[in-house]
Amino acid sequence: MKKFDFIIFLFAMLLCGTLLAEGFGEGPLPAWNTGARRSVNVKNYVPRIAPDAQDLYMPAEYTKVEGVLIQFPTGSGYSDLEPYYLDMTSAIVESGTIAYIIVKNDTEKNKVLNKLQNAGIMTGNVEFIKQKYDANWTRDYGPWYAYADGERILINNEYYDEREYDNAINSYLSQLWGDEMFSTGLHTEGGNFMTDGYGTCWASTGMLDENTTYYHMTEAQIREIYSDYLNCNGLYTPEPLPNEGTTHIDMFSKILDQDTIIVSYSTKELGATTAEINALDKAAKYYSETPKPDGGEWNIVRIPMTFGDYTYWGETSRVQYTHTNSTIVNDTVIVPVYGRGTDEEALNIYRKLLPRHNVIGVDSNEMIVWGGSIHCTTMQIPVKDYNECGNGVIDGSEECDGTYMNGRTCQSLGLEPGILRCSDDCTFDTAGCNGEGGDSGDTVPGDTGDTVPGDTGDTVPGDTGDTVPGDTGDTVPGDSGDTAPGDTGDTVPSGDDSEPAVDDSDSEVSFDDDPAPEDENKGSGCSLSLL
Repeated sequence: MKKFDFIIFLFAMLLCGTLLAEGFGEGPLPAWNTGARRSVNVKNYVPRIAPDAQDLYMPAEYTKVEGVLIQFPTGSGYSDLEPYYLDMTSAIVESGTIAYIIVKNDTEKNKVLNKLQNAGIMTGNVEFIKQKYDANWTRDYGPWYAYADGERILINNEYYDEREYDNAINSYLSQLWGDEMFSTGLHTEGGNFMTDGYGTCWASTGMLDENTTYYHMTEAQIREIYSDYLNCNGLYTPEPLPNEGTTHIDMFSKILDQDTIIVSYSTKELGATTAEINALDKAAKYYSETPKPDGGEWNIVRIPMTFGDYTYWGETSRVQYTHTNSTIVNDTVIVPVYGRGTDEEALNIYRKLLPRHNVIGVDSNEMIVWGGSIHCTTMQIPVKDYNECGNGVIDGSEECDGTYMNGRTCQSLGLEPGILRCSDDCTFDTAGCNGEGGDSGDTVPGDTGDTVPGDTGDTVPGDTGDTVPGDTGDTVPGDSGDTAPGDTGDTVPSGDDSEPAVDDSDSEVSFDDDPAPEDENKGSGCSLSLL
């Protein structure tokens, strides 16, 4: 090596070491599996012992919950995410439920507490869980809950092999809250599961591929696990989006109640490729053809979605700006918004389909570029004691349950217009049928929801959702069309690392945190090229 080149090399090494020591490379781990240590030999020792129960029940996400599990990152590389987490935590607290926040130590706990208090967020409904972690994707590594003969139990799956601290959190929660834990041995994440509360379950084909390819399971074994642990009497597997690293179904779909599923649609004007448009339409058709427990048809409502590209540290990844990645917390729905021309249409769809919910939009631009949003960074914790009245679906002689009215309105009951509600005993509360205001009635199963501004009537199974050629789905007249493919908007992290990093002395630090194509192993984030 020439002397001049050697001097440059030494200087570069010194600079790289300094940056790493100062935490310059610290930042979010992506929601997708980097595959850094994916191995068929890892975690295969997990014993699979299914719950032994006469009555095993897996609730849907619209069941009654006591709180939401999140992890509020505070390191120097996370400063751009602070507004997102403050808004999301505020929405959880305002819903009247508990925000369970994972922190690694007292230093981080005090830091988060100060941020919440400075933002004016009431902390009476905030509880901290001190436990080491790797990432902030609580949906994906967090606990799944079921009820065995009325007792809440924790269903544990295996998260990404290299994220050992995340993988250990469910065991800690099991002891903390006294819920018996049952491990499936299945490698999958919460963002890739959906159920209607009647035993109909969905997970993408990506889940099947992961476990058959890397962990030597057969598809029959996988389906048996979903039956034995989650009481799924049917497991349906739509295909994931192309160029989407997680393969999760929450990136393009969400079940809102026992009749209604929203599925994204897009157009070239919204930044989508032909493959992405076709994949969304295929998914909508697949959901519409899923057998429904009551023998009826699913109400499939299409919701807009934009696409773009994001470059960070020289790596470019595809970004799916999804509105389906939302979280239902009792009578509140927290929805990701992006300022890309589709927010109002998306929020109006939620308001029309869930008129008894408080719909809250949270700016998710800084989060979505890492592969997920609201749903991916939250995990609902259902109530400890199970009761059929409160599980969000109609059971037995119930007239309604929670916010679900079974398509009934004040008018359909022959009463004055108003808001029909559900009592604590799951019978209709008609006190609001007083002639003031009124439910539009568009939650009736099978309704196309065409009272939503800009809805093209694309709830017909198999409809492509692009019946208006060139329609960008932009409900804001005069929008400049900032959904052009490749437009990064304002989602590029500012790189502000002026805030002191939290004490990391008791946890490992990973610098393998750059967005990357699926399954591509990354370096430390400090590579050099010498000419």
